[in-house]
Amino acid sequence: MGLKLYSSRLEIDEGTADFIKQQIDSVPSNAICGVVFCGVIETMEYGQLLSLLKDTLYQALGRRVPVTLIPQHLLPQGGLSMDIYTLDEASEIEFSEQNDVCYGIISNSEESLLFVEGIPASDFTQSVRTQSSEVFGRLENILTANGFAANDIVRQWNYIGNIVGFRAGKQNYQEFNDARSLFYGGVKWHNGYPAATGIGVWGEGIIIGAIAFKSADKLSKAIYPIDNPLQVAAHIYSKSVLIDDAAEAMKSTPKFERAKIIKTQRGVCCFVSGTAAIRGEQSVDSTSAKEQTIKTIENIDYLISKENLIRYGCEPYNLQYTQLQVFIKNKEDYNEVKAVVESVFPGLQVVYSVADVCRSELLVEIEGILIS
Repeated sequence: MGLKLYSSRLEIDEGTADFIKQQIDSVPSNAICGVVFCGVIETMEYGQLLSLLKDTLYQALGRRVPVTLIPQHLLPQGGLSMDIYTLDEASEIEFSEQNDVCYGIISNSEESLLFVEGIPASDFTQSVRTQSSEVFGRLENILTANGFAANDIVRQWNYIGNIVGFRAGKQNYQEFNDARSLFYGGVKWHNGYPAATGIGVWGEGIIIGAIAFKSADKLSKAIYPIDNPLQVAAHIYSKSVLIDDAAEAMKSTPKFERAKIIKTQRGVCCFVSGTAAIRGEQSVDSTSAKEQTIKTIENIDYLISKENLIRYGCEPYNLQYTQLQVFIKNKEDYNEVKAVVESVFPGLQVVYSVADVCRSELLVEIEGILIS
């Protein structure tokens, strides 16, 4: 299932509808399996902007497709980015909706792939635990209705408002991790946890998107969890690096793998989780965004190296980047972070946005998608 990505940037104004239609017309529209917007319009509430974008796309396409809106300020000048995802064999894509959440399924007799758009909590003023439990419940209903289970999730995006902040002595990221552990606790993760990103967003909301995959041939290896010997696996972190002041805190570890490789009938896709400048389980001792970016890229390079793929039982694929998303805590660090990224990935489409990372001392996080 060959993944393709088309990216562009737009400003929300009276020409937005025409701009979106122009971008849609520039790609094989019947192959579109999802659109991801990133940006913030401070004069519009999240739900209002999301509805506008969904309605505009519906008018342009004549059908619903999964649409995710990531509320992060774009760098360097704001506005919205628009990433259009397409898949080969478009005739196999079927779209459905459940309780206003759109998802697409690409399936044949051998394998099935489920795309679920970013699901926002219904009330961003609720606690992180309440919001997370609600969204995980909605995600579980979609999985179950289509013959998937939670342990079929191979990639998950977790957007957490005020991620390093606290409510009633409970850190928001830790509250999310506790809710995620409860959601994951009902199944066995034989193929490892999903690749995942847990990143801050503007506002106080929780938004979760996911991709699930399963192969009909249970004896054939199609999913490979990839760890990184330079880093302790996040799901076995010690409690010393988990933050929560509440006496009754679960302090669950972040349940994700550093990367996940999916081998399908039409190609190989590698999802690189949100990666930062962590060695072992400790953040690197640097307050320089430039140095943290260098260390982060070193982590990713080793993670997807042929040597490391072989270590985890995977073929030494020649993986090529299709996309990078770079999250920068302080917008004044944009130029030096961009300079490092462009020196390593010249010509690659990169989206830069402002976001708090899951530890207050971390200044940069990078996620990516690669294919063979």
